[in-house]
Amino acid sequence: MTIQRCEPRSNHDARGRAPRPNARREEMAVRQQLRQLFQDPQTIGAIVLERATAPASTASVSLSVPRPPPLPPPPPPSSSSSSSSSPPPAAMPASPPRRQGALPEECGVFHCRGCWTVLGDSLQLCGQEPPGLSILICFRVTNDVIWEDSLSVGLEGTLLGCTYYLLFCRSCGSAVGFILYSTGSELAYLRDLFCFFKDRIMCYLLKNQMIIEASKVNFPAVTLKENMQKVKGKLVALNARIELVAEQLDKITK
Repeated sequence: MTIQRCEPRSNHDARGRAPRPNARREEMAVRQQLRQLFQDPQTIGAIVLERATAPASTASVSLSVPRPPPLPPPPPPSSSSSSSSSPPPAAMPASPPRRQGALPEECGVFHCRGCWTVLGDSLQLCGQEPPGLSILICFRVTNDVIWEDSLSVGLEGTLLGCTYYLLFCRSCGSAVGFILYSTGSELAYLRDLFCFFKDRIMCYLLKNQMIIEASKVNFPAVTLKENMQKVKGKLVALNARIELVAEQLDKITK
């Protein structure tokens, strides 16, 4: 059995020097400062990392927002001071559509006898003048033709017992015709059509370039029978053309 002898610890280090009396205290103070440093880090001297914003995302946002439309150009200044102070005229509705293509030879424009306002044209004539009435029967008129809301009753002549709306010129206010509302069987085909008094209408003929009273002009009446004859002739010619083309195709295929 080996017995080891324990010697008392000396206050000297390996080099034989005695330790300083405050070394233990300084070591504890350094440890305490290190512990506080790691537990409560200070912002002084710290490095902060920031993530840079992506330019692509901002570009996509700017592209998604549409640009406002450009402002319309300002209206040109008026020549007179009076016109600048007055309000602009109200927009009028569009005129009725007109026939495309070349105009027929017997074509005329209907004007108001009092103020020469254009009220219609002969392209809108759709009926034959009945006996006892000197009128122009039109299917359409211009926007310068207006009518009153109240009904009038015929007390004499051909319109005896008929109810109708009076037509007026918008410019001068003169009565230029009527629209039949209720009538007998003789004038039933005139219902809801515009009937101009010939003595209130002036006609400008395009072919002769002359102005004449409407009562002195005889426009050829266009009837349904004439139109049907024209359509029938076109169908016969088209049928002959189709048969000729079919014969030519048969010869080519054989």
